[in-house]
Amino acid sequence: MIRIIQHRCQTAYVSSNISKGEPVSATIELLGGQHQEVLARLDAVERDLASRGANGWLADFVTYLEREVVHHFAIEEQALFPVLARHLPLTQGPLAVMNAEHATFRELMQGLTVGFHSGDVERQERCTQDLIELLRQHIAKEDNVLFPMASRMLTADEQREVDSLAAVVPPFGTAV
Repeated sequence: MIRIIQHRCQTAYVSSNISKGEPVSATIELLGGQHQEVLARLDAVERDLASRGANGWLADFVTYLEREVVHHFAIEEQALFPVLARHLPLTQGPLAVMNAEHATFRELMQGLTVGFHSGDVERQERCTQDLIELLRQHIAKEDNVLFPMASRMLTADEQREVDSLAAVVPPFGTAV
């Protein structure tokens, strides 16, 4: 069932953000589909944060971010970005922005984890709100700029290379 839902998200992503007739890497489809799942999770966490009625939501949110979003970033950093860097500089422009935002995400995650383990509710709330804002903006940049640009710039062979590199990125917590 999860694969069916992911496939629907991926199809919706590709049809709405990539021009018709452009080849689309399976990895870009996957990443775009994952964005829809992340956005839905952010909406749910934001509601829980506002109502303070859901016990245990923070631990679940941290676990989700550590497993799903960190793995998503690893695919981008180890598969998509290196191949795209043949066409775009890493030190400025879209790839520099994406890498900087990945670093900011990691800093915020560290702050959220410290707040979680210390029981610092204010820090938990601040880091959660900052993560939600960062991820929404980051996803918008990837969906509306980076992924369409990659689909236009990368040759079919390069897209297959991205897919091959992405296939060997281990999930979070997997020994290499």
